[in-house]
Amino acid sequence: METWYCKTLGNGVAAVAPSRRIQEMFLPLFAASGQPSSMAVFSRHDRKANKLTAYFSPRASRLAELFDAVPCDKPSSEGIGLLVGDARSWEIFFPERKRRAA
Repeated sequence: METWYCKTLGNGVAAVAPSRRIQEMFLPLFAASGQPSSMAVFSRHDRKANKLTAYFSPRASRLAELFDAVPCDKPSSEGIGLLVGDARSWEIFFPERKRRAA
């Protein structure tokens, strides 16, 4: 099993700058890696704790290192969004989400 990484980015407005930075830094790494559809960063906003957490797929481990993300379990598909990456990463990592929506 490949390792996922996560990083709490902050709450509310405080999470905007690191989210943008992840998106900016992702693009050159994505291109240099041959644009793999399995390289993605997802995010989830925890409304109770008012915090945004980024989840880096195993292929995004280099980017995760740059943000001092820590190893974590693969996130569930509930309430998650694609922060940056190929749209096909949904089907790769969360195929059950597509079935539910159909």
